[in-house]
Amino acid sequence: MTINNLLKEKEIDIDDLILDPNNPRFSKHLEDITPLEKFEDENVQEDAYRRMTDPKNNFEIDVLLSAIKADGFIYVDKIFVRKINKKYLVVEGNRRITAIKKLLRNYENHVKGYEVDDKLLKQITRLPCVVIDVDGPEAEDQIQKILGLRHHGSILPWKPLPAAFNLYQRYMAEYCLLSNSDPRGEENFLYDPVVTKKVAAIFSVKWTNVREQIKLYRVYLQLLEVSHHHSNVESQNSFSMIEETLGKPTLRKYFDYDDNRSVFSDEGAEKILDLYFGLKDKPAVITEASAGSSNVRDFSFVVSEGTDEDLRRITEDRERASLIKSEVETKRSHQSLQNTLLLVMEKLNQINLGEIKPEGFAPNEKDCISRIDQKMLQLKRAAGLL
Repeated sequence: MTINNLLKEKEIDIDDLILDPNNPRFSKHLEDITPLEKFEDENVQEDAYRRMTDPKNNFEIDVLLSAIKADGFIYVDKIFVRKINKKYLVVEGNRRITAIKKLLRNYENHVKGYEVDDKLLKQITRLPCVVIDVDGPEAEDQIQKILGLRHHGSILPWKPLPAAFNLYQRYMAEYCLLSNSDPRGEENFLYDPVVTKKVAAIFSVKWTNVREQIKLYRVYLQLLEVSHHHSNVESQNSFSMIEETLGKPTLRKYFDYDDNRSVFSDEGAEKILDLYFGLKDKPAVITEASAGSSNVRDFSFVVSEGTDEDLRRITEDRERASLIKSEVETKRSHQSLQNTLLLVMEKLNQINLGEIKPEGFAPNEKDCISRIDQKMLQLKRAAGLL
């Protein structure tokens, strides 16, 4: 049966629409996933609403709310739902439904600035939705297909952390089904290209993207566990730093990365936490993925091209990676100049000048000698020899 045959349009009261407590935007740990039978629980729904409206999460609910107040609720993107007992779980459209619920909640409590006229009130209290009309595993597959088309593609892409969590969650469900193990146990993770391609097909995305994201999320879980869920590790910025690290072969080797299990060695994980997040007595020294004065990209360069002393200045003395990188590049430049001058001298010494008369030089050779002479004058000035 095609996905279109499983979709039924229906108008649904806003009070019958419940938010998804396992919304990938929350980037929950697998052990924190809310079971289906608790979705309608008032406390569960209130927690989902709180997370969605928390300004620190940057879901921009107030921006959507203001747009709805100004222009009405425009049905450009469909709201996809799934029947859960007597309610309908919002599969796609949680931000929009949250904005409407917040608007109505404040309107009913007579909060200033949340006034709603009769036309808008009628429009947002009963909404056209698309019901995924199937139960069981097939429903999950179709839900993931819809989410994949919208959020792992180019329509409304999720931020990197929730996108990776969503793929990892499905990968572990599929992998642990085959291995008869607990999908909530990170220690049960092993990379399997067959399962990866199956997940990619479910989400309609490239399998290489699934491979990168599930491995990235596994490392993220490792660092969360080792750091005891430190808030610095849980941030979007830290996720970008981990992603940049895994993209550098030099750093994978430096932090002792196991590609099959997708974890760093215990020592490697401790190094990352120390350098990136400053979880010990020392402050963090690597603070960004690729920008700023001390980032992962610059650190990778020093690991690859610098000396042990260069590296020590970052890891122990806490000097900025960009500064050390600049010094390493300068030393490389000087070394390159020295090697070039020695090579030029070696080649010139091979010329037997005793048998060559002025008329023996071709015009292009004389021109070349003249340009070499000009360059030597520049070098002498730079070296303070003139």
